[in-house]
Amino acid sequence: MPSPCASCPLAHCAAGVEATVICISCPAHDAARLRSLGLYEGARVGVVDTRSGVLVDVRGARLALGAKVVAAITVLPLCR
Repeated sequence: MPSPCASCPLAHCAAGVEATVICISCPAHDAARLRSLGLYEGARVGVVDTRSGVLVDVRGARLALGAKVVAAITVLPLCR
């Protein structure tokens, strides 16, 4: 089973990293929208691409997130 690493902003995760969301610290309306899309505290996400913003896989759906949003999401990457 993977062991957890130190927490960091989602913006610092490279493509291929899987992580658990710890905290969403963006404005309330943005946080509510992310939660309605399945990105909430405790959710597991996979970073698919980081070339233009961040593309994440959340529960089988892919979400494209901008730089400000991913900087406000703290995750706990799963080390292998």
